[in-house]
Amino acid sequence: MTAGAFLYGPFRRIKAAVEAVPGAHRAWKWLTSRTGEGRIYRIRRGPMAGTRWRRRNALPFWYHLGIYEVETSLFLQAHLRPGDSFWDLGANAGYHTLLASRAVGPQGRVIAVEPDPGNCATLRDQLALNGVANCMVVQAAVADRTGTARLVLRPSDTRTHALQEIDNPAIDNRGGDVVEVPTLTLDDLAARFGRPSLVKMDVEGSEVLALPGGGALLSGPDRPPRLLIATHGAAARAFCRDFLRGLGYALEGDAELDGQSLVAIDPARRPA
Repeated sequence: MTAGAFLYGPFRRIKAAVEAVPGAHRAWKWLTSRTGEGRIYRIRRGPMAGTRWRRRNALPFWYHLGIYEVETSLFLQAHLRPGDSFWDLGANAGYHTLLASRAVGPQGRVIAVEPDPGNCATLRDQLALNGVANCMVVQAAVADRTGTARLVLRPSDTRTHALQEIDNPAIDNRGGDVVEVPTLTLDDLAARFGRPSLVKMDVEGSEVLALPGGGALLSGPDRPPRLLIATHGAAARAFCRDFLRGLGYALEGDAELDGQSLVAIDPARRPA
């Protein structure tokens, strides 16, 4: 365990304990969304130190403090190299997109895929704020087919937008505004951008659609050597685990960063 992950562990446990108190999360959200909208911060700690971040009150408060999903940040920092190609699927407002763009450097490439038009606007703003030139934003949902789908938007929490067709008790996609968004498969993305060195996927339950849409990408000698897949609920986790093992990927200790993410490794191309 890195020093950063060790320091973050107590914070995450305290945060989870507080949020387990009825009404605590809503009260915290209300308190932290009173001020700061539009203010530009320079993140001062963690893997994102030095990055500029424009505060949006609908987004998690922890972004501009540099302590949002630190374990994921440390994972990307450890495994991305200059010149790599990285896919951020479900990029949201671009927190980890920014980290990856710095890690892969000017010779590398980041593909940030995000279906929500509002999040895409925020993502592009954050990239421009930091002068990022090695990132392509793709406004689409990753699914099992090319076409369109209905995305349920929850204005109070922009992290949890989900496709309406997902049937998953761990996903709240029954209430909210609905917009039609384009869909792409993993194979579509590979045909357009080439094969990535590392894929991070956090698509709010759509992982059960996205993985089957990558039959060509996830097969063969040049498939991605490492995948980081956030799973949502026990059924989705079991599906992803079985699907990836069926393709010959090995799971590192059966997943591990935060209790819900799977780390899949191609044994034939085990990265350093």
